[in-house]
Formats: sequence, C-alpha cells, structure tokens
Amino acid sequence: MAAVAAKAAPRRRRGLSWILALVIILLLVGAAAVWLNTSASASTNAVATLTIFQPTTSVAHDGGDYATATTGSTVQAGDALKTDAKGRAAIQLPDGTLTRLARNAELTLTSAHFAKDGNLQDASIVQKAGRTFTNVQHRVSGATFKVSGQSATATVRGTKFEVYIKADGSMLVKLFEGELDFDGKNHVHMVTPQQATADAQGNIGSAGPILPDTDDPFVAELAASNAAGQDTTPGTEQDYIGPPLHNGEQQQFTYSYAGGKLVKAALGYPGSAMKLQVKAPDGQTYTGTGASPIVVIADSGLAGIYTMVIIGVSGLGANGETPFVSVAASEPCVSTNIDQRGAVRRGLSSHDLTSNIQISGLSNLSMTVVGKSLAGAIISGKGTFNGAGWTGTVILLRHGTGLQVIPAAATAFGVKVPASQVVSQIGTVVGQDPSNVNVGFIVERLFTCNGVVIIDGRMTS
Repeated sequence: MAAVAAKAAPRRRRGLSWILALVIILLLVGAAAVWLNTSASASTNAVATLTIFQPTTSVAHDGGDYATATTGSTVQAGDALKTDAKGRAAIQLPDGTLTRLARNAELTLTSAHFAKDGNLQDASIVQKAGRTFTNVQHRVSGATFKVSGQSATATVRGTKFEVYIKADGSMLVKLFEGELDFDGKNHVHMVTPQQATADAQGNIGSAGPILPDTDDPFVAELAASNAAGQDTTPGTEQDYIGPPLHNGEQQQFTYSYAGGKLVKAALGYPGSAMKLQVKAPDGQTYTGTGASPIVVIADSGLAGIYTMVIIGVSGLGANGETPFVSVAASEPCVSTNIDQRGAVRRGLSSHDLTSNIQISGLSNLSMTVVGKSLAGAIISGKGTFNGAGWTGTVILLRHGTGLQVIPAAATAFGVKVPASQVVSQIGTVVGQDPSNVNVGFIVERLFTCNGVVIIDGRMTS
C-alpha cells in the first residue's frame, strides 16, 4: 500500500481541489456576510442520511404528502418516514447515530440540531408504529437523544436500544447496551440488558430481562454488526438487508475498498442454514458456514470491489428468512488519494486542508479536522482575509452519490454570523448547490479518524 500512496501523491493537490475550495469559500462567505445581520443562531438544523435496504420507504417532508424515497436522500426535522409490509430502511446522523426501521414502521424526526462547534446537540423522534433499533453515539455533555411513543419517552446518551410501538398504543423498549431513562406517568431507569413496557396511558412496568421474540429482526442484526465491528475501523461499516431467502437461492452485494489490511463480513439471520462467501478482487473466495452470525474475513487487503454472496442452504421454509450482512474493513487513517480497481479513497488531513489553499488576500490560515465521526466530518477554520479576522465551522455529509456541506458557525470582526445567511450565498459563489456536491465518484462512506477525513467510494464505471 505504501507504493500505491506514494504513486498517488502528486495527484493529491488536484484531487482535493473540489473540497478545499468549497470549504474555504464557505468560511469566507461567512466573513463577507457580516453586514447583513449581526444576530446569530444558537444552533443549526441537522440532517440525517437515508438508506433504503428493501422497498418501499416513503418520506413526507415538513407535513406534506408521503412520496417514495431513495437511498442517499436527506431527512431533516419535521420529516416523517414509513416503511410498508416489505420495506426496511435506516437514517444516520452525522455523528454516526443510526436508527433502523423494520417493516410497517412509522416515525417523525421532530428535532435535530448542530451546536456551533459542529457536534450534534440534540435529536428527538416520535414513533407512531412498528419497530426501530437505534445505536446512539455517546452524547457530549448536555446533549440528548429521545424517542417518544404515544404516552412515554426513552431518553439516552450513548446506547443501543429498540422501541416497539404496538397496535394498542403500548411501547416496548429493549436496552442492549448502556443505560436509558424511560418516562411516562412514572420513571424507570434501565440498565443493560433489560426491557420494559409502557401501556397506552403511560404506566411503565418494572424493567426485567430481555425476552426471546421470534418476530424481532434486530437481535440477529445487532450480533452481526457487533461482530463486523471488532478489529475494524469505525466508520467503514456498510450493511445489507435482503428479501426473504429460500433453500438454494443466492443474494449478493458489493463493497468498495481501496486497500489496507482486511475486509470483514458477518451474516446474521434467524436460524436454519446459510453460507456466506466473500469474493476478493483477485478472484479468491473466502467462505463461512455455521451458527449466526457467520463471520468471514478476507485478509488479502487488496484494493477493489468485494462481493458478498449469501446462500440459502436448508431449512429456510416456504416463507424464507431475511439475511442481514454487515461489512467493515481495517482502513489506514492517513492522507491519501487512491483510485484502484474501481475503488476510491480520499484522505484529507488538517495539513492538506491548510497547505493546499492559496487565495489572494488570505493569510494566517489554519484548518482543523475536529474530533471523530462515523458518518460525517467537522472542519473548523480561522484566518485573515483582506485584513478581517474570521472563523468558521462546516459539517460535511454524504448526500446521494456526493456530499452536502452545512455551515454551523461563522464570525468576522469578532461578530457572529447566522449560518442561514452563509447558506444563502453559497450557490452564487460556488456555482453549485452545496446540498448536493458532485465529487467525481460515488461516495459510499464518509467518516473521520485520527484527524483525517476519509471519503470512500467507487468510480461510476
């Protein structure tokens, strides 16, 4: 891999230009906009990215009518989602907080905000029907994540939990990791592993052990996700949920990987017998069978497109069983620019962001990749532009096949500038919609680690 990175180095400056210019312009526009309004918003609306595993999922934007949605769409506060009898989907916030929807589920993202430092400040969901599973990343001090049913609310900080809203209006909460506060007419504090139920009037029963439930898809899925996440790089996980699989049938999906150490896949399913194969770019096949989750490790580290094949072996029954595959990889968190065998990786360090920008009138520039995130990146900057001191923070997100850029904060001459005013000028200055930036390849994963923004994807052909 060192030879690949060294060979690609001369191209890095050109490969970064599409994002470097956009980020710095966003920050400078914030400085230029100061005369418009000297008041400042305390927070900026956050958005989530939608992934559809099985059709159909519909979205209603801000109280409008439901319409069929597609993977990569954004979901923001006020938007409602629902899956039909076969639909499976998930929404993910920039910090990596993930909510999966099972079949016949319905919810509304009622609130989601970035703090001015770019971190997620709060998020809340009202769930009307069905099952959801949420993996909440650890909240910073004072931040909250809430899921409310008809008469009770679950509040968490860093937790894996399930919410099931039944037809009678009762709310079942299962806590798989962490701690959780369950509030209705009374308060119940839950610790792992427990479940509790609130009736339709908000009376919450005592917490007890999690009971077996053959209709619950999330237990097997959580086991597979946890298995894939061990010894792999946080942020590299991608999941696949197929339609019901029958004896002798196969399903497959692909995963782009620009090289490193290994690709790890884990198959979770209710029972019976299945087989999992991972086909590497060099044609070598790695195979696993056995009890769920089945774990297969392709340790060649080759760059390219990996193919996961799920095979129904026996005992799957007339209705079949739904397979869930979680794939993650060991990936170097370094500055890089790789295009190999169809796989793409862009690694942008703080040094890349600072050293590759040359704009007339700009001096004392400092750009920093802030913290860690499983599904986005926070970039802050400061400097002087034509004698005016400025600072700014933006959040990068995956949107569709490209990226979305959201300003979180900006100041000039020491005065805060509303992020909404920054947004209003971006289209004119940059020449394209900042909510849908084409980066020249299909973006599949975006995360930060060790001070580096990693953007993984594949070429379009």
